[in-house]
Amino acid sequence: MIGIGDKNCNLTVYIENRPPIDEYQILEDLIPAIEGELSRIGRETGNHWRKIIDLYAKLGFSLNSEGHMTWQSYRDCFLLTSASHQALLFDDHIVTEHENCTNIICGKTYAMKLLDADTLIWLDDNFAVNNAKNVIVAPYFDYRQLTNIKLEKLVSIIHSF
Repeated sequence: MIGIGDKNCNLTVYIENRPPIDEYQILEDLIPAIEGELSRIGRETGNHWRKIIDLYAKLGFSLNSEGHMTWQSYRDCFLLTSASHQALLFDDHIVTEHENCTNIICGKTYAMKLLDADTLIWLDDNFAVNNAKNVIVAPYFDYRQLTNIKLEKLVSIIHSF
């Protein structure tokens, strides 16, 4: 697995691009986020990556707040850390070594690179599932594409797994 997060993940988000910071461009392993790392990514790379991180935090917080009072606290103290059971993956294939892992692919275009379209069941124009691989295809993690209403639907789909 290549990305940021917990090696013992049960929730993964696959994204086609990496933060445009040198250390992530050459990353070849899964590393946990350390304190301040996610805010640094947002600060150094701009709004695009800040939105991705914020939406992942809102998703994780909606699934299990882990005792945090706000999604912002969840993002700053828990998201993608070594104890989070989450990962943001840059792999070019679905990692299947975690049996009870829910895998979310950001965007239809990227999903078609990772999966055979015939293996997907489209729930609507925005979401598809592959039950055999515990995969959900979701809109890209951007506020214009993954609105609050769509985020609620994603949470509901995850609960149905």
